[in-house]
Amino acid sequence: MTPKTAEPGVHQAKVTSKGQVTIPKAVRDRLNLQEGSILNFIEEGETVILQPQRRARRSFHEAIGTLDPEGMTADEYVSSLRHGPGDREALQSGGGGPKRVVRISDLLMGREQL
Repeated sequence: MTPKTAEPGVHQAKVTSKGQVTIPKAVRDRLNLQEGSILNFIEEGETVILQPQRRARRSFHEAIGTLDPEGMTADEYVSSLRHGPGDREALQSGGGGPKRVVRISDLLMGREQL
């Protein structure tokens, strides 16, 4: 059980022999911490700040902004990520019927959606 303090927003936890502490449930809930969450320990003199590490999310445009989209379809780009050069030739020679082709440049311009 976590000891309570009189000060609002101040929580206590006891350090185990292995150097572990249990983060109080109120703090876990407020910060949406779950099993596997990563915390940064920021030292400022005698004070240590625990800060949840948040993943930076990039937009679709930022993620593919380094590509040269001219002439490459989205299917061709994804295929190039999944398969080696020899695999691509075998895949392109197969049947499969008509497919909708979406060019990356059209996605970037907002003219097409996947």
